[in-house]
Amino acid sequence: PVWAADVEYVVDPRARYSGKLYRVVQAHTSQAGWTPDLTPALWTEVAEPGTIPVWKQPTGAKDAYMTGDKVHYPDEDGPVYVSTVDNNVWAPDVYGWSLEE
Repeated sequence: PVWAADVEYVVDPRARYSGKLYRVVQAHTSQAGWTPDLTPALWTEVAEPGTIPVWKQPTGAKDAYMTGDKVHYPDEDGPVYVSTVDNNVWAPDVYGWSLEE
């Protein structure tokens, strides 16, 4: 669904806003000024289903990588890495990742 104001959101569902996909990380009732791109405490951007995103530094537990998550690193042309630990906030060249074979 597309994000809208005055909607009760529970944790985990996704919504589209400005061409991007976001996941609810904190239950709330949306307000006009609380768009997903402006409220990281409520929403986190997620990859489109079936795609592998480029790694980006998590801002906290709400967007940390979990075991099995895949990313390209260091950019979209980089190899694919798979997280080997839950709550992974490290870069693939630091800790907690293996190259996908």
